Amino acid sequence: MSIQVPLGECVPPNTRHGVSVSLPLWEDNVDYEKGDPRVLSRMNSGYPRFFIAKVIQALAERLRERFALPGEAIMLFPSRACAERCVAFIHAQASKNEALYGLPKPESAVLDSNVTIYCTMFPEALFPLAKQYWQHTGNGISARLAEYCLHIEHVNDKCELEANSYSRLGRSPSGYHRKVATGATAEPSAAETELEADAYLEERFGRNLNAKYADDMKWALRRRIAGALLKEEKMQGAQVERGVAGLNASDVFLTATGMSAVFYAHQALLHMRQAKSVCFGFPYTDTLKILEKFGPGAYFLGNGEGSDYEKLEEILATHCQQGQPILAIFTECPSNPLLKTADLPRLRALADRYGAALVIDETIGSFANIDALKWADMVVSSLTKVFSGDSNVMGGSIVLNPLCKLYTPLQTAIAATFEDLMWCEDAIFLERNSRDFVQRVLQINQNALAVAELLRSSSKVAKVAYPKYTTPENYQQIMRPNSNAGYGGLLSVVFVGGEAAARQFYDSLRCCKGPSLGTNFTLASPYTILAHFTELEWAAQYGVRADLVRISVGLEPQAELIAMFQAALEAIQVS
Repeated sequence: MSIQVPLGECVPPNTRHGVSVSLPLWEDNVDYEKGDPRVLSRMNSGYPRFFIAKVIQALAERLRERFALPGEAIMLFPSRACAERCVAFIHAQASKNEALYGLPKPESAVLDSNVTIYCTMFPEALFPLAKQYWQHTGNGISARLAEYCLHIEHVNDKCELEANSYSRLGRSPSGYHRKVATGATAEPSAAETELEADAYLEERFGRNLNAKYADDMKWALRRRIAGALLKEEKMQGAQVERGVAGLNASDVFLTATGMSAVFYAHQALLHMRQAKSVCFGFPYTDTLKILEKFGPGAYFLGNGEGSDYEKLEEILATHCQQGQPILAIFTECPSNPLLKTADLPRLRALADRYGAALVIDETIGSFANIDALKWADMVVSSLTKVFSGDSNVMGGSIVLNPLCKLYTPLQTAIAATFEDLMWCEDAIFLERNSRDFVQRVLQINQNALAVAELLRSSSKVAKVAYPKYTTPENYQQIMRPNSNAGYGGLLSVVFVGGEAAARQFYDSLRCCKGPSLGTNFTLASPYTILAHFTELEWAAQYGVRADLVRISVGLEPQAELIAMFQAALEAIQVS
């Protein structure tokens, strides 16, 4: 096995709408974070919440020319609510010295009867704030949606040229005109829908996306995530039965990205009551940002073990005494990148005692391996990761626990705040990719355990973070009681030789290297450099070292994986 994707190219190679990008050398990651043109000029792809896909950039430029004033930038969203929240976020985060001019309300660009895009305009100097909103919430438009819109724009342009040509010849055009409007309605006029032939209709709607088919795919996804399986699916062993009485597909809500699942879960809770939350354990970076920047704020207990349990109870008790109970406890299971698992029964007991919700992110463990829902009020997950595996589509989910005390108020809050923003094509790809989810997780479990044991046995390795070795008692008490359950595919490693050894190891690996995890192929990353480059000292306080290498183990033959990692270990020349 020897894969070395060129810098800036899509990972995996030649994948349309891939969600990772190749950063093959340690220094590439550092220079990317520094904004070095050597790296940025070669970026043809990137993780979609951090790198706005080029097809989205192209659509944004077209709409900017149409709607924006000189000196304004533009950000595109799939709903008016998302666009208006972006405006509110910019207002809230902008310093008093930054001129806002009174940002305009979002414009709507009606591209056809299926699609309306909402455009937020703002002074170019405020683009970094708009980009923060895009990154934290995961609510920007998807690349496939942008591609569809550009296709419609192209067809509209051709129709306009054809109409002009007919007019010059003294003829009447076919009846379809370019429609770009502002306002809420997306319904075309009768004249616009009168088309001369089925072939013209085919061109007009591009790939002829079938909304009903996409709805079927979404329902299949929701059923699959809930474990509400059809008879033939049970016979095939296609999915996991959750084992929560009363759970069904209507308790599952699909989101456009994993972070938007966290965002909408938090928004639903805030709809119930405005109060602070607690982030227990060191989470993926944007989870903490959502809790801190949207709403009253959050407490951060970044170690997620030991005395943090006593600190948590003190916070919960103090707020109850003050008549302002904590809203929710958020935790990852296991955490990214340290692979710690919280004591979920203990968190559940504290949440019940002090009237807080418990929200668990099961992305890393996956519901094929762990039973987090049993302990949670809500479970969130990034379906982009191992559930999909193919690294070519984004998605997320929220699952409500029908047995929890907050079930009914959460249903009401979700109904008031949630929007289904998953683009139909993304749903189709996600459903297709996830059909063999369980079988893939089984093989990844086995491969990752073998890699973890190899690394742990090396004298060059200082520590391997992996659920089997990291807070194992907490992980094992929520592990599914079947032979297929394992410890997942993610692990992190630090070396005796520090950063110099980490660089040599990383640069020598012959696998894909870039952001993301849960892929069908092995993917490595200097995680802390990419996620916390501007706050390395802060992250180090919680054991997230700058020289940490995070590895997501894939489906490759185990012997090839062992040989590759052994060769990378042998490349380390520092003691």
